[in-house]
Amino acid sequence: MGKKIVRVASSKADAKKEADAINKNLAKRNIKRESYVCRISKSYVRKRTRKGYSIPKQSYGICMRGIK
Repeated sequence: MGKKIVRVASSKADAKKEADAINKNLAKRNIKRESYVCRISKSYVRKRTRKGYSIPKQSYGICMRGIK
């Protein structure tokens, strides 16, 4: 099973900040899931982006996984 990517950021710091905010919100609502930062390729982002936007060579995604 692949990664469940929910958002994409151009820098690792932005992705980390957003993942922390998502984790805080999920914990407050007692949802047994967590977000983490993962590297994703340029081709993955290109497939899901409109033409004309510049895409960095390396992007960072915010992925979700369940907590037992």
